[in-house]
Amino acid sequence: MSLKVVSIDSISSTRRQLLKAAYKTLARKGFVHLSPDDVALEAGVSRKVLFRHFRGMDNLITELGESGIYWPLAPELLSLAPEGFPDLPPEKQVGAFFTSMRKALDTRPETLRILGWEMLERSALSEELEYIRVRTALEFFEHLGPEVPDEVDLAAAVALLGGGVNYLAIRSLNTKTFGGIELQTDKGWARLEKTMHKMLSGLLSPCTEED
Repeated sequence: MSLKVVSIDSISSTRRQLLKAAYKTLARKGFVHLSPDDVALEAGVSRKVLFRHFRGMDNLITELGESGIYWPLAPELLSLAPEGFPDLPPEKQVGAFFTSMRKALDTRPETLRILGWEMLERSALSEELEYIRVRTALEFFEHLGPEVPDEVDLAAAVALLGGGVNYLAIRSLNTKTFGGIELQTDKGWARLEKTMHKMLSGLLSPCTEED
């Protein structure tokens, strides 16, 4: 296999090339078999160049998680949210988080493969990426406008819905339908998102007592 030619004159471009190489290699090989040699080969540089830019694989994966390559950061998610997001009611704001996340992951099929590996191979590297995902969600929810009712366990709701969305997104890589819902079409995801919004409305909308 021939090496790809990458200019090493620019530190920033080489560093980003290594991050992208780590991203692609991790999606292909998983956490257990991820090695510096494979990442360097994918990037078209030597192992020495990789360690010139990163202290080790932990440092490389942490920066990958924070780069926006692997996982959409809060500013990207907010840019995908509906106009007037800060003034929306809580149920629509939480729904916007999952809708924005689904749109962002739709452009990152490698991320879905990495999430699949994470279910099979737990490691310090997978835990670091998990921490970055949680932090991103917390940063997004800092922008929530109206207060969530005290009796609502928002963290549990986010975990439940987030797990479902991630699972179905991973399944969409090689499964056309799940439970009769199309996973590889906008029509199918529109059905899921419509139902999710109704569920959130029932959970987060203010309760009204009958006269």
